[in-house]
Amino acid sequence: MDKRIISGAAALLVFSSVTAGCNEKKKPVPSDDTGVFESESSEPLFREYTDEDFREINIPLTYKDNAPPMEIGCIDISGFDFGEKVPVCNKEEFAEEYYTNRFESYTGTPVYNWKSFAGKSVKGYSNKCYVWNGKCYIYVTYECFEYADWSLYSCDLSGSSLKEIYSWTAKDLDERCYRNVFFSEGSMFFTYYGKDGNIPTAAAKRLDLETAEITTLYEAATKDISIWLNADDSGNAELQEYHNVSEIPTVTYKYDSDKDEFVKEKETEVPEGKIMASNSFNGVYSCLIKPEHGHRYDLVNDYYRVKTSVTTGRIVYADEKLAILYNNVKLHIYDLEKMEHCFLDISDLGSSMAMYDGKLFIGCRSNEIRMPVYCMIPELGITYPIVEEGIYSDIRATAEGVTFNEISHQENVIRSGAVRVDENGEIQEEYSVMGENGGVSYVYAGGYSNQYDKIDKIYTVKMK
Repeated sequence: MDKRIISGAAALLVFSSVTAGCNEKKKPVPSDDTGVFESESSEPLFREYTDEDFREINIPLTYKDNAPPMEIGCIDISGFDFGEKVPVCNKEEFAEEYYTNRFESYTGTPVYNWKSFAGKSVKGYSNKCYVWNGKCYIYVTYECFEYADWSLYSCDLSGSSLKEIYSWTAKDLDERCYRNVFFSEGSMFFTYYGKDGNIPTAAAKRLDLETAEITTLYEAATKDISIWLNADDSGNAELQEYHNVSEIPTVTYKYDSDKDEFVKEKETEVPEGKIMASNSFNGVYSCLIKPEHGHRYDLVNDYYRVKTSVTTGRIVYADEKLAILYNNVKLHIYDLEKMEHCFLDISDLGSSMAMYDGKLFIGCRSNEIRMPVYCMIPELGITYPIVEEGIYSDIRATAEGVTFNEISHQENVIRSGAVRVDENGEIQEEYSVMGENGGVSYVYAGGYSNQYDKIDKIYTVKMK
């Protein structure tokens, strides 16, 4: 195994914090520099193990009420009113074009009555939240069909001093921002689509949370390219560049905070197989590799290679002495000092999890199931509920502790056509349009209903 390949990938994923205060700047072509640098430190002793080298221990879960000393804070934003906006598709100058031309049935008749949408506003809701540097940042969307205006708000950790720090609205039907934004180290990353004449454009941008300045990190103007922005397993910005016409394979870029740009990722193929998952903790980059001739994954970093028993999953934590894997049912703990392989069935606890201070915070089995968020001591199986039952999401570790959200299900409705109340008190909508001869000319499909998960509370956890 050539460990330099793994070290090179590590350099791509472990970056310093994002610089603040950058001015707006365009970078049409991302760098081809892979960001791979030779390490000046001596190479650590490398060890190789098979799963059989470890003593297997099945650890049952033990539930207790007296959780370890921790400070749990709650930022209640459920009462915040983010107002309403008229999305571009509902503006008076665009509504007829959008609902008449873009939504037609197989008969060629309009699906929606554009007059029912013209001028109609939609209510904003808290879509994502991020706690950083003593503030809570709230990404608010105003959605209607594929369009969504958005605003970014901030408040203090007591849930007061709400302030809008940035607002974005599409100018015409060709402009849109996708909702897959994410936060990392003082920045919010998002994608923008527009047109330059008849040529579609795509861009990835970074919003500095302190200055509210926008930096364009990537830009393309061609019908061949579409992009997808997300976070990799280590929480770093990752950009996928897809080619719609040409036969060029998908290109992956990683955000380099030192250069403040996306750099092309080194190939994820390694001589022994393919990297299926990766993560970085305390400066140790680890990856799960699927061998060319086998199903069980190998866990590899600069310190060791372990032929594990898992055939799918992700890295929850890994350093030079300990590795924790999750295969969607069980937690697998490899202790490289005690040479023990412990496993726990955590299928009832949820799939959203984060390690902090040697504890595993876990919950969110489903957005339909009310349950607590738990704090677990993995090597002992001791599990403590730390909040009451609720619907929670997005458990994540930060530099200061752990955060997660409590959500509720909501709905935005815009009705199309005439509305009446039937004999049972139920609201009914009339969609039929009468022709000149008194008969039904065509029937509208109905109004607009958008069901979404609204963030009501943000919890912060710090160990004492």
